[in-house]
Amino acid sequence: MKIIINNATSKEVDTDRLKELIVKILESELDELPDSTLNVLLTTDEEMTYYNETYRHKKGPTDVLSFEYGLDDPEAVGDIVISLETIEKQAKEFGNTFQEELSLMLIHGVLHILGYDHEGDEEEAKIMFEKQEDYFNKYGKNISI
Repeated sequence: MKIIINNATSKEVDTDRLKELIVKILESELDELPDSTLNVLLTTDEEMTYYNETYRHKKGPTDVLSFEYGLDDPEAVGDIVISLETIEKQAKEFGNTFQEELSLMLIHGVLHILGYDHEGDEEEAKIMFEKQEDYFNKYGKNISI
């Protein structure tokens, strides 16, 4: 699988570490990695506001958006968009480091790409958040990004 991470901000981020985190999750979830691409965009609140309003019809920025195309899509399995500005604010609010919050939201986005959902069904939400916490504790905590 090809993983493309585009950091469209001025904030320094170790994209190789992010790719490693993505691969660990995918290898844990899938028997075989798709011969396709996963795109990750690290962006600003301004650009995230555009995506959130355009695709979710919600005002303002959010932390992470995932666009799932299907694991059998030959071009791309999906796109993940993360606002680094929102991540920075949330890290302070929740008592996490920037790296921890970014890891957590990246894990969240990857789980959505894999088909997990937390909106609607309570049992599905429970499964997704348990997996998110498990992967964060295994791979995302103490990661240097």
